[in-house]
Formats: sequence, structure tokens, C-alpha cells
Amino acid sequence: MPETIEQTSPALLVAVLRGRSDFYLALAGFYFKPLTQEQIDAMAQTDYTEFGAGEPLLEEGFNDITRYLRKRNTGTRQALAVDFTSSFGGAQAYSGKTAVPYASVFLSEEGLLSQKPRADAFQVFKRNALRVADTGTPDDHLSIMLEFLAVMSERAAVALEGGRVDDAVGCLIESRSFIDGQVLTWFTDLAELANKLLETRFYRGVLKVTEAYLRMDRQTLDDLLEELSELSELSERASSTAHNG
Repeated sequence: MPETIEQTSPALLVAVLRGRSDFYLALAGFYFKPLTQEQIDAMAQTDYTEFGAGEPLLEEGFNDITRYLRKRNTGTRQALAVDFTSSFGGAQAYSGKTAVPYASVFLSEEGLLSQKPRADAFQVFKRNALRVADTGTPDDHLSIMLEFLAVMSERAAVALEGGRVDDAVGCLIESRSFIDGQVLTWFTDLAELANKLLETRFYRGVLKVTEAYLRMDRQTLDDLLEELSELSELSERASSTAHNG
């Protein structure tokens, strides 16, 4: 989860980066396919109180998820699967529009799959030597985009552990640009449409958590980049002092 960085500490920064990666992977899973019974049971036993502290939309989203799962029964998995398929799977439409989570559907005038946003996402993945698994899912699917952010955060953590601060900075700058230019540009429209199709409080909560996290993470990225800049300066000064000594 995003958190305030109070001091320049490589270990702390790595922990924050890995936390971002884990959370983005979790978010990606919500939009890829219906949840399994094991996933539902695990989430029902998780205390999300600390995750949303101080962030109203995040708290509201986690509260929706928690309260829905608190009343789970033998039909919960099926109810969630139907809700997922109806909305994110495109089985139902509202005013002729489906809430399939593809950037092309929301950013192209025709509202069709595999338009320019897909090519844009592909170019970003290619530039960062990231090969998307051959699942037949277009590159501009929200789950793939969120997974990309998870991968970049993990790469930044590995780079920082190896003392390659500049590489870590590059990963985070790419992530910030991707969130601004290719995710937040259409996610609100997706959420607005999906909320007109969804029946369960659970997935409405997922949408709230996703939007809140993306916006919070923008600030987290700015904080991380500032800390990495200070870390780089400290390293340069230490190197200069040792050289002069």
C-alpha cells in the first residue's frame, strides 16, 4: 500500500516497491477472470482495516468487499462469477455499451477492440522488454496493464537492491507515465459503466479500491522518485569524499 516515506533508506524503499508490486498483482487478478472459492475464502479471512486508513474511497471500497464476503454462502462464488461475466466479460450491456476492461473500447471513437490504445500499450511493453503471456488477451486489457505496473515495481526493487538507482528511477518514471497516459485516461469511464451493470457490492468495492489506489500511487511514485534522487545525491557525495580522501 502507498505510505509516506520519512527517510532515505534503501531497505524501506525496496519494501514499498515490493508492496506496490504485490498490490497491483492482486488488483490485476480481479479483472482477469472470476474468483475461485479458495480466493474468496482467503479474502474473507483478511483484515483490510489497515489498508484503507485515512483514504475515504479506499476505506469505502474495502468496506464493501468485507461486508459482502462476511455474508458469503454456498452461492457466493457463482454470484460473483455471474457478476464478473455480465460486466467485465461483456455478457450484458447498458445503452448498447459493454464494460469490458479494454482501453480501446473506452478511448477509441468506435468503441471497438484492438484500436490505437492496444498498439500504444504494446509499444510500452516492447520498450521495456516485457513479453505478455500468449493468452489471446489484447495488451490494453486492464489486468495486463496492472500487471505491467507490478513488474516495473519489482524491477525497480531489484535495481535498488543492486545499487542501480538510475535504473530504479527509470522504472518508476515509466510507471508514472503509464498510469497517467494509459490507465487513468479511461478507468473512471469503465467504473461508471460497470457500476450500472454490476449486481454485487463486492465488485463495486473492487472498482473503488482500484481507482483510489491508482490515484494514491501517483503520489507514492512522486515520493519515491524524490527519495531516490536524494539517495543518488548521497551516494555521489560519499563517492566523491572517498575519492578525495
